[in-house]
Amino acid sequence: MGVQTIYATNYTAAFAGMLADDSAHDIIAMVSEEASAEIAFGRAVKFGTADTGALLPTAESSIIAGIVRFSHAYGISPFGDLGTIGVKPGGNLSVLRKGRIWVVAEDGCAPGERLWVRGVASGDPEFLGGLTNADDATDTVDCTNQGVWLTTAAAGGLGVLEVAFTNKPGV
Repeated sequence: MGVQTIYATNYTAAFAGMLADDSAHDIIAMVSEEASAEIAFGRAVKFGTADTGALLPTAESSIIAGIVRFSHAYGISPFGDLGTIGVKPGGNLSVLRKGRIWVVAEDGCAPGERLWVRGVASGDPEFLGGLTNADDATDTVDCTNQGVWLTTAAAGGLGVLEVAFTNKPGV
């Protein structure tokens, strides 16, 4: 057996969908009801049609269930839930309803800014379920009562978001 002689020196601080700390979290199991789209880690999902179903948001009126979190259990799942960018249609989801999570800040963010979720997307860098810090006309779901950015991030960078989707949605 060989000996490891090369070591990385620049580790990534975090990745999308990773829990930010080990404080109390409210996490529920859901199943992707998407017909063909994969759901990426760190994206918001809305309630689907089945009791545990989840879908990507599709309108400003979508009711957000939570943020898809990463779990190492995906790597050992016998069901092959992972695709190239996230969880395949019909795959099991681990959804954070309350707690702190690393996510991609679509337009960047600063501590104290409130959460808006992308419900209508026109393509890269906008994705359904994407997370941002400002209203974008009729394209975003108001989650200002449910999420606050805790760190600074550049557009497309990682930031820590604290969410409580058990709270009443914005008006």
